[in-house]
Amino acid sequence: MLKVVTKKFSLRTLIVSAFFIACCFLALLFFSNILNPTVTRVNYAVTQNNHVSYYVSLMDNSFIDDKILGMNQSYISSMIQSINITFSHETSIDTRQSFDYDYTIYAKISASYKESNGANTEIWDKMYPLKWQNQLKANDGVLSVNEQISIPYQDYQNVINEFKQNFGLNVDAKLDIIMEMHQVYGEKENKTSKMLLSIPMDQDVVQISTEYNKNDSFVNDEEISTVKMNSGLVTFLLIILGCCFAFVVVLIIFKMLPKYSKSKYEMMKNKIKKDYSSIIIEVDNHIDFSNFTIFEIKTIEELVDLEEEVRMPILFYEKKRAGICYFVVIKDNYMYRFTLEDFEDEIL
Repeated sequence: MLKVVTKKFSLRTLIVSAFFIACCFLALLFFSNILNPTVTRVNYAVTQNNHVSYYVSLMDNSFIDDKILGMNQSYISSMIQSINITFSHETSIDTRQSFDYDYTIYAKISASYKESNGANTEIWDKMYPLKWQNQLKANDGVLSVNEQISIPYQDYQNVINEFKQNFGLNVDAKLDIIMEMHQVYGEKENKTSKMLLSIPMDQDVVQISTEYNKNDSFVNDEEISTVKMNSGLVTFLLIILGCCFAFVVVLIIFKMLPKYSKSKYEMMKNKIKKDYSSIIIEVDNHIDFSNFTIFEIKTIEELVDLEEEVRMPILFYEKKRAGICYFVVIKDNYMYRFTLEDFEDEIL
């Protein structure tokens, strides 16, 4: 099998292939850093500041002159036209490292039913996406976001009224306006912060409340590996390249073996030529065996005896590509032939 394969490719092609595979093997080792999988620890401090502010816009009425009311007051629900909210978020990293982030602002209506034991159970909620930003990047470790949302209070109150009419339930309802900020630092660290503004619904007078962490800080401790590829994939590729290199090297060895080693065929041929050099004549011209009646001789000794009897020299003729040679004695139209074949070549 190997002999057949080596005949299809020249020695030069095999050597170039082995060199190319070796270069790929070494390049993969070098660039993947799998032999030196060092881990670098990176520490950096992250500071976050959140703030929620709002004001209430009133409908036209003859009782309150100010159409805009500030925070932390009581509001007559039937007069509310809209609630205008500002979500502010700031993040800073002392190493000025860039990071990815996204955020979503949504409204959530929920209704709670009061059980006979006095416990409130949430029985219904509905989400309303208001604004979102995805796949953003903060450069130089600094992020500042300010989003303003206007909430049409009466529209959400109408949803509550419709729910109560359809099911005939006496429920406590509220409207939460929420901003969720999601940030990704480095390769692993994730941080989510939430700011919430809660508005009671289905009440004559409402008081708005907020819930969020105004300040937050933490130290991120991250390990960064120098291995740039999956170690399992690198190992698999190295094994494949190693097997290919070994196979090509074996082909090269079998291709070069005949040039640097002598087979039994070569040794026997050379011994005969040396032992009977005085009576053997080597010919280069092709011998047409069809012109003679051929007698096959089993041993070279028998052919030598025949040479002494007929007084004709022994002619030596070889077909190198076929791995076969002939020692012949010709007398008139008769040929006495001893054949030597390279059986090892057939085995390879």
